[in-house]
Amino acid sequence: MKFIVKQKFPTNEEFNELFSSVGWGTRDENKIDAHRKASVYSVCVYDNENIIGMARVVGDGAYYTVYDVVVKNNYQHKGVGTILMQNIVDWYKTIEDDDTYLYLGASYKKEKFYEKFGFKARPYGHIGAGMKYDID
Repeated sequence: MKFIVKQKFPTNEEFNELFSSVGWGTRDENKIDAHRKASVYSVCVYDNENIIGMARVVGDGAYYTVYDVVVKNNYQHKGVGTILMQNIVDWYKTIEDDDTYLYLGASYKKEKFYEKFGFKARPYGHIGAGMKYDID
């Protein structure tokens, strides 16, 4: 399959189409617009005119985090996630220096996928475990 790659943030409709396709629900337009503004890099993959995947990076110039790596269910295991992550890694290499770091929070049992791109599971050396605040 030949896919079209665009370095852009998806439209609000495309964003919700992707999220709902994998069971992540939908977000209101204000939340999506906030995601768009916070993103320093975004990439989308299309099959013809139809969005099939996206990923984005949020960062402050020193620390960058990959968010929302999502691929429609019927396109998973066809290389779309690899295209998304390779685009992110390639982008990061253009800004990487001794004072920048790229992180992500892998979904459960997806760590091996990200290891192919050079990510290492935490805790790793002097870096503690990734953590998430839970109000309960």
